[in-house]
Amino acid sequence: MPALSQGTQKLRSLAARGAIVLVIARLITRGLDLVTLVALGRLLSPTDFGLVAIAMSIVQILEAILELPLSLALMTLSTRTKSHFDSAFTLQLLRGLVLTGIVLAIAWPLSLVYDDHRLIWLLFALAAAPASRGLISPRTVEYAIKFNYLPSLTMDVAGKCTALAASVSVAWFTGSYWSIAVATIASPVTMLILSYCFAPYRPAFSLKEWRTFESYLRASTAAQLVAAVVWQMDQLLLGRFVSRADLGQFSMASNLAVLPLQVLVNQITSPLTVAFSAVKQDPDRLRAAYHKSAVGIMTIGLPILVWVSVNSDAIVRLVIGQKWLEAAPILHWLALGIIPSLFVGPLMPLATTLNRTVAFFRLNLAELCLKTPLMLVAIAHYGIAGVIAVRLVTATAVAGYAMYMVRGFIGLSLRGQLLGPWRAAASVAIATAAMIGAQHAISDANDMLSVAVKLAAVSVSGAICYWGTMFVLWSAAGRPDGLEDHIVKVVGGYWRRIHA
Repeated sequence: MPALSQGTQKLRSLAARGAIVLVIARLITRGLDLVTLVALGRLLSPTDFGLVAIAMSIVQILEAILELPLSLALMTLSTRTKSHFDSAFTLQLLRGLVLTGIVLAIAWPLSLVYDDHRLIWLLFALAAAPASRGLISPRTVEYAIKFNYLPSLTMDVAGKCTALAASVSVAWFTGSYWSIAVATIASPVTMLILSYCFAPYRPAFSLKEWRTFESYLRASTAAQLVAAVVWQMDQLLLGRFVSRADLGQFSMASNLAVLPLQVLVNQITSPLTVAFSAVKQDPDRLRAAYHKSAVGIMTIGLPILVWVSVNSDAIVRLVIGQKWLEAAPILHWLALGIIPSLFVGPLMPLATTLNRTVAFFRLNLAELCLKTPLMLVAIAHYGIAGVIAVRLVTATAVAGYAMYMVRGFIGLSLRGQLLGPWRAAASVAIATAAMIGAQHAISDANDMLSVAVKLAAVSVSGAICYWGTMFVLWSAAGRPDGLEDHIVKVVGGYWRRIHA
């Protein structure tokens, strides 16, 4: 038993360090994304963003098929051979070719549907992005298995830096919407080149081990496709019912709203998959690991999303300027609409670990069946306001269904999933009241400096109330194992080192 305990502690430590590196990586890359978004938002118009949003939505629906868990499938294998890597590479290449061909085939018809011939060449160019992603070295997964995410960090940062430099240069000299397309293409091409520097691999075409990935491919391909349609449906439909400028406002707000989710949830999938795989033979430990990770995601993600919602007007003014003010109320509600998904943040790595990826298809199909009729009616009658309302309703319903799935997988009750992050929920309620009170107490700001100072004051008041309440409730609950315990140990360790 002592050996098992030491092994578990070591695994948890490695997984935690891996998650920290990934979060840091995403903070850096999303920071670069934000800089790019800010620069392009100030150099281009909402109409430019609206046009590219249509093309990007179409490509992202198709590109989603490339984002299959092939690397996650490789991670779950006890032994990986050259044939496994060759099969993974070949499958990625085939998808890239097929999707590129589809984009080329549908470009002209879609330009007629949206009555905009500029979509033809935009779609032709954007097809380079999925093609590049499909050719990345499959051996990069070996770093993730060892919890070494520095190569991934380096590739991501280099790709984003290249995208920033290239797109801003094009926008500065031409003022064209093509700068957004340049950013989309430059990043994956850079990552493709660097992947072979970090993980040398001689490409070979083979499908010898394709059956190893069959269960992941069959369920996940359909699930990702349906998920992409669900996620991009609103922008595609809005493109037919609202102006390009209004679509651009919605697209910008949507991009800002999802940044916290992309940083905190999407990038800790790999370490959680490895950690869950190590304890999947022990139901009690797996259930405890899932519950702890879900509560941790909620503890960090909830206050950030609420902060974005409460301060949406100031964020828009500071980040992208006055011409985007119509995006502020949209951002306010879209940020709140993401919160239900945090309750089931670790579902993807859990289902992958248990080889239950068919759950993704069922979950996304249920969302598609619920969202499609609601969205059609809402957009036709209420436009962007209708889209926001549908997002809130479907997000809540889908999260409830996902919790039901988790209960079936590991026996974690719905009550346990809902009440698990009770400390975070109570703390964020107090922090929200503090931020709203601070906003009313401080006079309205007009110039940029005053807006920044007011936002800083409101944010500090919210942060103090949130974390102060969190630690008070944690102490009152008997200091259970969790994120607060980890923070105390890390801070205590640094404190002892400084005063040693």
